[in-house]
Amino acid sequence: MAAERTLTRRATWAERVQPLTRNPARTAALTLGGLLVVSLAVRIWLSSKIATPWIMVDEFLYSEMAKSFATTGQFLVREAPGRTNNVVYPALISPAWFAHPMGTTYALAKAINVVLMTATAIPLYLWARKLVRRVFALVAVALTLLMPSLVYTGMLMTENAFLPAFVLAAFAIALALERPTLWRQLAAFGAILLAVAIRYQGLVLLAVLPAAVLLKVLFELRAEKRPQPWQFVWRELRRYWISLALLVGGVLLYVGVEAARGHALRQGLGSYEVIAEHGYSFGAARHWVLLHFAEFGFSVGMLPASALLLLFGLAFVRGGTRSEAERAFLAVTVAAVPLVVVEVALFASRFSLRVEDRYMFFLAPLLFLAFAVWLDRGVPRPTALAVAAGAIPAALLFALPLTSLLNTSILSDTFGLIPLLRLSGKVQGGVPEVRQLMLAGGIAAAIVFVLWPRDALPRVVLPTFVAAFLVLSSYPVVTMLHNYSQALKTTAGTLGSPSWIDERLGAGNGASFLLGTTADSWPETLGLWQNEFWNRRLGPVYNIGTPEPGGVVDTPAQVSPQSGVIVSNVTGRPVGSRYVVSNMAFGLDGRLVGARPPFALYRTNGVLRVAEETSGIYGDGWAGADAAYRRLAPTTLGHLKVTVSRALWRGPDVPGNVRVQLIPLHGRGAGEALVTRNWTIHSGATKTFTLAAPDQPFLVTVHTSPTFSPSQFGQADTRQLGAQVRFSYFRLSP
Repeated sequence: MAAERTLTRRATWAERVQPLTRNPARTAALTLGGLLVVSLAVRIWLSSKIATPWIMVDEFLYSEMAKSFATTGQFLVREAPGRTNNVVYPALISPAWFAHPMGTTYALAKAINVVLMTATAIPLYLWARKLVRRVFALVAVALTLLMPSLVYTGMLMTENAFLPAFVLAAFAIALALERPTLWRQLAAFGAILLAVAIRYQGLVLLAVLPAAVLLKVLFELRAEKRPQPWQFVWRELRRYWISLALLVGGVLLYVGVEAARGHALRQGLGSYEVIAEHGYSFGAARHWVLLHFAEFGFSVGMLPASALLLLFGLAFVRGGTRSEAERAFLAVTVAAVPLVVVEVALFASRFSLRVEDRYMFFLAPLLFLAFAVWLDRGVPRPTALAVAAGAIPAALLFALPLTSLLNTSILSDTFGLIPLLRLSGKVQGGVPEVRQLMLAGGIAAAIVFVLWPRDALPRVVLPTFVAAFLVLSSYPVVTMLHNYSQALKTTAGTLGSPSWIDERLGAGNGASFLLGTTADSWPETLGLWQNEFWNRRLGPVYNIGTPEPGGVVDTPAQVSPQSGVIVSNVTGRPVGSRYVVSNMAFGLDGRLVGARPPFALYRTNGVLRVAEETSGIYGDGWAGADAAYRRLAPTTLGHLKVTVSRALWRGPDVPGNVRVQLIPLHGRGAGEALVTRNWTIHSGATKTFTLAAPDQPFLVTVHTSPTFSPSQFGQADTRQLGAQVRFSYFRLSP
């Protein structure tokens, strides 16, 4: 009986497996589905490692547009039109803003990102099935899903929608090249317009299309002997007249619309207009083109880049391609890669001066597809072509100046180099040793590509090498971005519950934000964007400092020097706000409601007013010859403690004469010293003066003479210092 039960179980297992072995299409479909499900789960988990939006100002703008679209049906930023016309991506993530609280909204928005990027596998698999067998189509999909750049799913960026849109557009162009029917050419043009609507960079596809047509005709000419080559070329080109007509018509329509508006042609580019306004240096452009080609080949694991080069070479050999679909694929890929890389390199040479991997990573699936084609063809390696295809990507690595490239500026834009940046902090030799390791790896990849034995399972081992490289590259990217976003959340005042403002306000209340209250505007602005993202009730922004970076609209304001009242530059009236968020050190008049250092939420009497301000004091507490404290909005009598110290100076004694004066600003005796205190300060000494403060605005000055410079005594500090000065105001109890 036991034997019978065992036999029954084996038969049942065989019956379950048999349909899969007999139906490869079903097996491939199940495998593809499994890859997608696993990718969705893993990417959602990895996206949760990103603690807060951190690519600023981009993530803030897209989140604001998504929030506005969900609530008003318009794409606004702070109730004003956004600076970008790329509205498809904000619309796609906008459903997340129907959820509450903001933690749930943020998680849902990132989950939508994961679905969008993972959806790239669908057009890629369909395209691959026209070129290779199912197993190699799955290889191309798997490598795409392993790309480190899919970490962008944790960021509210257009990259998430542009990757699938670009692959879809490239696939549509290839279909139109393979069989240029009316509907296929219209579909290709529609897919291009979709990519452009997601991100203006998709305009490069309008150049890819005609370039791919020319390459396709050239590849067809070389595929077999043509008795009348010029007639063949003319006949082939005429098949694409619809695409040419659409391109010309689109250009003429754009020119006509901009001319009717009285705009320059570049104004239609929106926020990208600045790119067309500047000239470019040929020498700088050539340098950055070389760097971008080098980094791109490295980012995909070298072997796919070599495979594409080899297939490109074979396309010029009679019978070197297998089908018209393969030639169409090669035409699109060979057109797209250099056009995109050169476009991005030109931008980098003028504006960012770093390798912009984020603007070309969407080319990687095309290289993985070329890799799959090469594997499916049995890894052909004609000697001359193989040596050239293996050597070129490796040789380009010698052009990468890692010493200047590896810095924190690459975190948002160059995921391909982040593993090297992280490795440079772990090896003893630093960046020079990392560069040697990179070059050795590139040379090894070239040798493997050319010499890996055919009897050593190259079609299994080589994609495994690439997959392992992508996985190992992803780990440091996720780790560094997690750490960076977590640190930003801490310094921006959103540690703990980031929606602390909404929680303190309660239902029915809103708050404004006072910007420009610190000497260093960038950290303060980052804190504003962070708190604005996490708190939906944080509304108007009043700026009393320099214009907000990133082109974000705010309301300029200024502080009245007589009363401390904050006045709008737009209306000329005092700014009214019951609740306001400001830097804790600014001295805003109001009752403290809540705080997340360095920011605090105050309840005011209805008008924003500065209670106190200091000047002449450095960030480390030292002052020069003069420091001052101004009290603008006292409500009762109080007292002021003025601490003057050289406790941190233990060097040679330079006695300084200290004069502390309290001067009323209004009323009787205004401008004259009401109180004067004198003292001589020495090294290591500290003294606190307690002054009775009047119930009217007043000024306290601290003058120290002579000053000294630590550089006089062999130190690096060249400032002229008087003393460390601290002011502390206390109201008297009624």
